[in-house]
Amino acid sequence: MSDWNKALATEIAKGLINTGIEGGYDSVAKSTAYDYPSIGVSQWEGNRANELLRAIPGGAEYADRTYIDIKASGELPMLKELLRSEAGQQAQLEQLSRDCLQYVEVLQQVPTLDDTRCIIYAGMWCPTSTWVVKRFLANRYMHVDLRSLEALYKLFKNYYWVAADVGEMYRAGYANRAEATYQYVAGIDLTTPYGVPAYGYAGNGR
Repeated sequence: MSDWNKALATEIAKGLINTGIEGGYDSVAKSTAYDYPSIGVSQWEGNRANELLRAIPGGAEYADRTYIDIKASGELPMLKELLRSEAGQQAQLEQLSRDCLQYVEVLQQVPTLDDTRCIIYAGMWCPTSTWVVKRFLANRYMHVDLRSLEALYKLFKNYYWVAADVGEMYRAGYANRAEATYQYVAGIDLTTPYGVPAYGYAGNGR
């Protein structure tokens, strides 16, 4: 586990939190696939949600419960308060950092995906499905310059909804996510920690 990977994971985590593209600290929604809640800054579900809840003092009482049960009992506000508490935020940061480190390790298996900004950009999509993102990029690296943030942005904006098999209804939402992610990654200062030129001052659209 290199310091470089940890640094990239940190940048991905910061991006997810700062953009809120997955959710805020106190996000609680009904899973689109199951009856369980999706919670926090990465919309964790199932076992991952339970793992997070058990890491927060007082959170275990919400583990293994359905969204409908929590809502019907009037406990949704209490769960949200728990998630945005100092302990809740710390637990989420720790879990998200572990997740992001896995994202980096998986993305490094994609040929030509070695530009710092592009790894961060792709990593910010991994909560949707790490393996879908990897396959999406690995299937296209011969035809798309994965060292170009601009090219990566256009690729996700136009085609990721197809690869994720989510249907036309999610197309606009994914396009908006692609735009928000692009604006964030293009704007962050990577010069000091990584020696990466400001966006637009290097080759390949970087």
